[in-house]
Amino acid sequence: MEYEFDTKPSYTMATVALEQGESLTAEAGAMVAHSQEIDVDTSRGDSGGLLSSVKRSVLGGESFFRNTFTARDAPGEVSIAPVKPGDMDVFEMTDDAVIVQSGGYVAAGPDVEITTDVGGLDTLFGGEGLFFLKAEGTGPLFLGSYGGLVEREVRAGETLTVDSGHLVAWDDEMTYDTRRVGGLKETLLSGEGLVMDFEGPGTLWMQTRDYDAFIMDIASNLPNQNSG
Repeated sequence: MEYEFDTKPSYTMATVALEQGESLTAEAGAMVAHSQEIDVDTSRGDSGGLLSSVKRSVLGGESFFRNTFTARDAPGEVSIAPVKPGDMDVFEMTDDAVIVQSGGYVAAGPDVEITTDVGGLDTLFGGEGLFFLKAEGTGPLFLGSYGGLVEREVRAGETLTVDSGHLVAWDDEMTYDTRRVGGLKETLLSGEGLVMDFEGPGTLWMQTRDYDAFIMDIASNLPNQNSG
């Protein structure tokens, strides 16, 4: 499986070349185009069955369905892109486990299993929900961002504080705590709210824009339907 990116780093699209018999599984809505050699199969997006797929969709913030693109009789290609405007990159997993924030997963190779992961109470207070997606296995994992996508290595003994709305994914072995920014005044007036402190070693991916903050900004500038 080979791939290349177009228009990077803005509004990025990836075109994946599949050899005969190879397949790629993508989030519903991620496909831009595919060649005539590609067969498309739509199924529930979690190997854990119907209940697991419902949990992933409702609690993990992802689509109930996923599409698998397979080059059955001859080599072909499929182009994919994130739903939100921004960048996309790929992490080549080698028996790894990565936790992916809602909206960060775009696609993965056939040997990467995507399940729902319980994040704990910290993630509930962080405003990101109790459940994330967990990618495990070997192969390419395509991550998408709102805005630019930044990869950051956190060394052993180092702590990196990240706004919860700017997280895309992180190594499963990294530990973190969720907290408010300062006291009540800072939480209400700083515009930051809640952050997550990650301890190294490990790798995490951040997005340069916060989609929820953008939506809130738009909503605050909409005309008041009750006025006048």
